[in-house]
Amino acid sequence: MTTNPVCLSVLALCLLSPFQVALVYANPQSDDAATDADQAPLQDLLSLLEQETELATRSGMNADYVPGMATILSGEDLLVRGVRNVGEALTLVPGISDGMEMSGERQILSRGVGFGYASGNIKILLDGVSMNSTLYATANPVLNIPIEQVERIEVIRGPGASVHGEYAFAGVVDVITRKSQRKLHVQAMEGSGDRGGGGQWYWHDRERDLSVSFNVLGLDGDAGVDVAEDALYGIDRPELSNAPGTSNESHRYRGLFADVTWGDVFAAVKILDDDYGDAFGINHFLPPEGDRLSSRQGYESLQLGGNLQLGERLRTQLRLEALRHNRDRNELYVAPAGYLLENQPVYMSQDYRETRYLAAADLHWQPHPRHELFVGLEARHVQVDEATWDWPEAFAIDVPWLDEDLSRRVLSVVVQDQIRIGERLNLTAALRFDEYSDVGMHLSPRLAAVWPINDEHILKLQYARAFRPPTFYELTYPGEGTDEVRAGEIATYEFGYILKKPRWEGRLILFQSDLSDSIVFGYDEEGYINSADVRLRGIEVEYTQRLLPALKLDANLSYVESVDLGLDQQPLPGGTDLLGNLALLWQPIHAWTAALQLRYVGERARRPSDTRSPVDAYTLADLTLSYATSDRGLFAHIGVKNLTDADVRFPEQPSGLGGVDLVYRKDYPRPGRRWWLSIGYAF
Repeated sequence: MTTNPVCLSVLALCLLSPFQVALVYANPQSDDAATDADQAPLQDLLSLLEQETELATRSGMNADYVPGMATILSGEDLLVRGVRNVGEALTLVPGISDGMEMSGERQILSRGVGFGYASGNIKILLDGVSMNSTLYATANPVLNIPIEQVERIEVIRGPGASVHGEYAFAGVVDVITRKSQRKLHVQAMEGSGDRGGGGQWYWHDRERDLSVSFNVLGLDGDAGVDVAEDALYGIDRPELSNAPGTSNESHRYRGLFADVTWGDVFAAVKILDDDYGDAFGINHFLPPEGDRLSSRQGYESLQLGGNLQLGERLRTQLRLEALRHNRDRNELYVAPAGYLLENQPVYMSQDYRETRYLAAADLHWQPHPRHELFVGLEARHVQVDEATWDWPEAFAIDVPWLDEDLSRRVLSVVVQDQIRIGERLNLTAALRFDEYSDVGMHLSPRLAAVWPINDEHILKLQYARAFRPPTFYELTYPGEGTDEVRAGEIATYEFGYILKKPRWEGRLILFQSDLSDSIVFGYDEEGYINSADVRLRGIEVEYTQRLLPALKLDANLSYVESVDLGLDQQPLPGGTDLLGNLALLWQPIHAWTAALQLRYVGERARRPSDTRSPVDAYTLADLTLSYATSDRGLFAHIGVKNLTDADVRFPEQPSGLGGVDLVYRKDYPRPGRRWWLSIGYAF
């Protein structure tokens, strides 16, 4: 593998001391600017102290002191860096990269795990509500939420099942939406055709302790990238192809979030509608030109709850949730005329709907200031309401679809004990028990220690196990010779170290993860199977420094060795071993901020049976200029995505039809340089 010069630059900048940087950079300051600059380190410190999260333990703790490593991404900071949606924001987290499925759905890959393991390995929450569907375990609409609707994103890397249960396999993400703002905004992007707008509004009555908020946004686009050849060229049938042409990446997003809080009682409504085109085609046949919205995913959820103080040291939270998920496909392009049917192309349609109900109770008891016990009880029921699959009358296909009577009931108990020994050593022990009506019982333990040696040094150790139950789709399509698809499991060992200085901060984490019975699609078996064991070993480094009063650096670098123990120590296909991020944020005067965001993604391995060379590494550069005077008034962000017009390609994913291996020989190209603008007014 070749070393990218940008990656070397990341390492070099991380090693520069403030004195060395000052020698090569001078920035005269006005008196006002100097005053602001003198406060910059203090502001950085205060922002770090405010990074409290409940994601890791369900008890509010500073992110530095939770078990494992937590990352908190601020919505305002993400806008300043030019990030446009949640999926893109997650790539700023060490060890996380993105990809896409051939029909346009986003994928989030964690710690070297590739596309074969991508579905359902990260639990995705929206304001604390689980959004992973039981059909595929994904939550694509949440990844497409624009940053204009996001207050912050909390991420914990590694297993989180001891607290969050299913799908918290390789990490947990909670997207917190904006609730306490009054704003109107519009946005647009060149090339992709993105255009839309929305706003946030809230009202608060102090006397009644009543708050109401609304957060709404709509976005449309007719995106597409040029495609020279599709899979038909590889099987010598170019006369049937729509290539050269443009991928169908048209999309339409609608999001509405409403929240009401009255004293200790709360209610929340979430409506997400995410429509998109068929991209590169489910069989790697480029769809015809047009802006058809062939796939739709929608969520409607209602959450009701209350917080009760039962005593000086005892409190509880009760929650009821109802969620309906739709995943429909309308005239999805399958094959061109002449391939399956002589005189007409083949399209298919699918309709799927599931309803989920949840009742939960959390109990927090603090018998001693240094001791807190958490007990959580959950009961969940999932029911498939509709599952249909329609094909043309002229095309007879005998492929079963889901049983409309499918259902799943889950009973869960969580017990977590946190205790501080002495003045500094904090121990956390947790155990979660889940009983499924269809896939058996599972235990998810965690044992962690956090030792703040002093105000500058923090050490962390953690052992955690998690499970990943098979989805409804995986249970319906077991591979040939597979009696049943079992739950996958992961065991992770982590060592973390945090070093905090007045002007800079460093974080280091070493980890090893052992995966067993991972659920993957076996192409030789033509269905889902439990794969051989996998071992992941890696290191993640984060570094933040105030280089100059007006200049801040933020960088991270991650390396992982992924080994499939059943394939002669081969790396996992689709994943990469090396990822890096580097951001420079310059604020010469109070109202203006310029940001340069660099991202390096290393080579990505292919399947062992694929003799092509690995997918090339790439470096993305985004440049953004932001203006905001205060919490009220005009604000604007203008930027350039992929400033250097780099050739970015996601690995093509295996596809086949009728026993024929169908590939995009040049993978999935991604958009080049394009301008974007987001402008609004805060009241």
